[in-house]
Amino acid sequence: MLTKKIPPVQSFLLLVSRRVGHLSRQRYDVIVVGGGHAGTEAAAAAARVGADTLLVTQKMHTVGALSCNPSLGGVGKGQLVREVDALDGLCGRAGDWAGIHFSILNRRKGPAVWGPRAQLDRQRYREFIQSELLSTPRLTVLEGSVEELLVTDPNPEDPGHHRVTGIRLDGSQTISAASVVLTTGTFLSGSLFMGQTSSPGGRIGDAPSVGLSQMLRERLGLKIGRLRTGTPPRIVKDSVDLSLAQLHLPDSCPTPFSFMNTRTRCKPEEQLPCHLTLTTPGVEKVVRESLHLNCHIQEDTKGPRYCPSIESRVLRFPGRNHQVWLEPEGVTSDLLYPQGLSMTMPPDAQLRLIREIPPLHRAEIHTPGYGVQYDFVCPTQLSPSLQVKNTQGLFLAGQINGTTGYEEAAAQVAAFLWLTKSHSIMRDMTVLCSQLGAATRLEGVTPAAIVALLNYVLVKEKPKKTIQRNQQNQEEEREEDLCARNVSLP
Repeated sequence: MLTKKIPPVQSFLLLVSRRVGHLSRQRYDVIVVGGGHAGTEAAAAAARVGADTLLVTQKMHTVGALSCNPSLGGVGKGQLVREVDALDGLCGRAGDWAGIHFSILNRRKGPAVWGPRAQLDRQRYREFIQSELLSTPRLTVLEGSVEELLVTDPNPEDPGHHRVTGIRLDGSQTISAASVVLTTGTFLSGSLFMGQTSSPGGRIGDAPSVGLSQMLRERLGLKIGRLRTGTPPRIVKDSVDLSLAQLHLPDSCPTPFSFMNTRTRCKPEEQLPCHLTLTTPGVEKVVRESLHLNCHIQEDTKGPRYCPSIESRVLRFPGRNHQVWLEPEGVTSDLLYPQGLSMTMPPDAQLRLIREIPPLHRAEIHTPGYGVQYDFVCPTQLSPSLQVKNTQGLFLAGQINGTTGYEEAAAQVAAFLWLTKSHSIMRDMTVLCSQLGAATRLEGVTPAAIVALLNYVLVKEKPKKTIQRNQQNQEEEREEDLCARNVSLP
């Protein structure tokens, strides 16, 4: 059974503001910079394994926000969500709580390649993540902008040329930590593009992080590259003629992402449909006529493979009719997300383009689409645990490593979870070795053996926790069933 009481967003902001005003300490085991999918998973994971953790984010109300597509999972990505859930991550349970359209993709093939996917309610997803973070022991959330990393000489016993010891905020406040995890997403020296105009930003309405990018390049000597991505315009639902699009219903019996849940919050009859349509030759005409007004598409900066803009698709595959999915953004939302229409042309050209598609011939745009260019760190400079090779105590996860998609960003944290250097893990490991009578007499121990011990320490409580949750779910379902039949409980 799926049960959770979500506090209102105002409650989250109030509780966090109290934490910000009264930071109980100036040193933590782990500091996570960024409140997106990678950041929230990293912060929760570090706290779960016993590390005193600080999550720093620019704006409290955007913690756990779905910046682009309000969906989770799919072919390949759905498996990543379940792997994160197996490590007690957040996104799978959040998807079960916020999902409004569940489906299993690739059913014509074997079960190993089935792809669980869900369309999400933006507000429900954000509220679930914020509620989980607030209820996680040893986790503090701080609103602020990180401008600089505190760097000192390395520990001579470990590889690396530098050692990160904490962060400096924009107000010059310094906070120390044994490890710092950067999950900056598209905010690292981010720039927003729409037509021929550009402005600094990592997301519309949010400022970029410039100081960190300079720090990584100049002080730590890391190789920095540039990537681009984009988002489609949001369309007013009432202005769309959905009768001209192909109806796609969700699965009659929703399949949860999380192994902890036996069913989703959204009942089968409450799910919302999606609709499929195709582009027309008129779309290609608008793209070509507006190329000279589109500075983002003219840039040499490369984009992620799985998020091509409609301009890129038209130029690469001329003469084709491309799929466009019209997806709901929430139960009470009056907007549609046109999956497949990411674009960066001027707003007037965007309106002309979408009206070349039959169901959208009278559509109104609520928010225009735009492009984002941002810095990323070449991932060959990272170890398998996502630690920067030349800098002790600095980890990177998510789009700062060149990834794309919520699921991949969240799943990268798995490596950080089982190789984190929190003091509690090392303490548990020492105790375990002591119990084996080998705390001071380890001879010929290989790195693989140490990793095996570390894995045991991290997951030793998971089976018990899973059994307890499943038993609780079964008891709650039995109680509901008995109450529905007016049968008194023994």
